[in-house]
Amino acid sequence: MSGRALFTITAALVIAALMASAVWLAAGAYPHAYMRKPSVPVANGTFTTVYEAKVLCKGGKKFTAELTLKYHNGKLIEATLNGREIPLAAFKYPHSFTYIGELLLDLDKVEKVGNKTVRPLGGIVHKRHDTKPVNFADSSFVARSPLVVETSFNYSRLAIKGHGELINATINGAMLIFDAEARVPYFFMLDTLHASMREFCTGAFAHIVAFLKEVK
Repeated sequence: MSGRALFTITAALVIAALMASAVWLAAGAYPHAYMRKPSVPVANGTFTTVYEAKVLCKGGKKFTAELTLKYHNGKLIEATLNGREIPLAAFKYPHSFTYIGELLLDLDKVEKVGNKTVRPLGGIVHKRHDTKPVNFADSSFVARSPLVVETSFNYSRLAIKGHGELINATINGAMLIFDAEARVPYFFMLDTLHASMREFCTGAFAHIVAFLKEVK
């Protein structure tokens, strides 16, 4: 891969972080207008969630899609974007290089993970309990018992065979909001570098911002 192409991937991550920040601020701008929304339904570990996903591709292409995650006993067993299956490998390190995908794969990890450095990945995970419900305008629900997980990773060089590389990349602010009472992911940002994303983007990179719309 050329140096120019590597720079493009790194730049895309910077753009993604900016877009995620803008989405984050816009989503929380009008909390009082949405107070009549229901709380996230309590799940028993086996359920299906549907998200409105805002997707940013390498090169700047943006679109909105339906992301569906199917869980059995708290483990992710199937994922689709606009009806097309996403291999679960897209959620695993190194394809999901901010650790959020690892947490989505196994919801028990969300409750067990603490503030720490993730070895051997070299990233920092910060977790906190929010005391107030989280109510995003783009979600159909209110998360009444939010666990917030943020991560920060620095990569001098991360090569993902057949998909691309990250060079001198710092990925900050990747986030998961998990409703601990419902045991359902409410909101998350996910970066992935996986061949399956070429079905939606011109390259393998995709930044996904997901808002919970349905639990069934």
